[in-house]
Parts: sequence; C-alpha cells; structure tokens
Amino acid sequence: MKFDQFKKLIDPIQQIGPIGEKAHEVVFPEIAKFRKKSLALNPNPRLSAVGAIFIPKEEDTHIVLIERQSYKGVHSGQIGFPGGKVEHDDRDFEYTARRETEEEVGIQSEKLVKIGQLTELYIPPSRFLVKPYLFMLDYTPQLVAQPREVKSILSLPVEVLMRPEIVVEGEVPTSNGVQLHSKYIPLEGKKIWGATAMMLSELQILLHRAIKTQHG
Repeated sequence: MKFDQFKKLIDPIQQIGPIGEKAHEVVFPEIAKFRKKSLALNPNPRLSAVGAIFIPKEEDTHIVLIERQSYKGVHSGQIGFPGGKVEHDDRDFEYTARRETEEEVGIQSEKLVKIGQLTELYIPPSRFLVKPYLFMLDYTPQLVAQPREVKSILSLPVEVLMRPEIVVEGEVPTSNGVQLHSKYIPLEGKKIWGATAMMLSELQILLHRAIKTQHG
C-alpha cells in the first residue's frame, strides 16, 4: 500500500476505533478466550503500552517491529512492537508507548503522530496488560536499535499484512526452548506469534474496514 493511500485511511481508522476482543478471536479463538479468563483471575496485572508505527519506506507503508534480545524472560527473542512497562512517572499509557519507542528504536517521542488505538490485551505468561497505540511518521526515520533490549529492527509492509493468507500454522520457538504448535505470521525468516500476532490480526481487520468505509 502506497503511503499516500494509507494517509487517506487515517480518518476512517479514527472513526472506527478499536475492533474489540472479537478481532483476536477471529484467528486465535482458543488463546483469546484463555487470556480473558486469565485476566479475570488476575485483577491487578502489570501495565504496559506499545506502539504500532506506520512509516513510509520507498513510497510504501511499513509497520516498525523489533526482535527482542535473548534474556531470562518469557518474551526472550520474540518479535513485537516497540514498547514496555509503565513507569511510576509516566503520565499515561500513551506517554509510555512514546517513551519506550524513543528508547528502543530512536524515534523522538514528540515526532510520533497518534492516529488511533487497538484493543488492550492481557498476556498471561508475563501478567502484562498491554495498551496498543497507532502512530504515524510522515518521513522515513533513521531507526537505531537500543542494543541492550533490541537485537534487530524489522518492518512489515502493510501490503503484506492485508493478505488474507498471512497467518499460517506450525512450530514456534518459546523462551524455554520448547517448540509450540501455534498460528503465526512469517516475516523475514522469523515468526510473529502470541500477543503481537493477535494485535496485527486486529490491525488487519481495522485496515480492511477503513478501506470499505472510505469507499462508502
């Protein structure tokens, strides 16, 4: 999708808003229901926020993703959006998403233009309740990985995300070294699964609805 085309979808995206938990259940019904039950059992989750950032790249629209460094934690080595936990002095969730984006990929927080949100999502293994925000940049940024937390920076073309067959099924590596059979999104030889794949699934639905709204 050309970036000029994407910018025309911003108003419909804002009008539609988050799709809701049903969007997660479209592709990941069992996981989505399990997460909802887990949150009910954990009324005081840890809080975090992430940013899905749309950028122009050679005239096309891409979404910025990161590959996390290996560490002793449940999200070790996974592909996700820039983001992290809410700190005590963060003003709100959006501030957290902006701050973490600047820390992890080097985009100045004030440059990010908020264009919407996705549905919050609970992650049982880490007990994080994640608030996803949608941001846009009107230029191609110089992305710089924060080496302590980020192994590499990836970008997902929106044109690829829009394909109905983007989600496949197979074995995915977990942080404890066990292979798990799950649905995932392939990207540059890597596998996007879990919470990030569910958020991308919602984003795919949101973009398709925005296109329909734009065309009447």
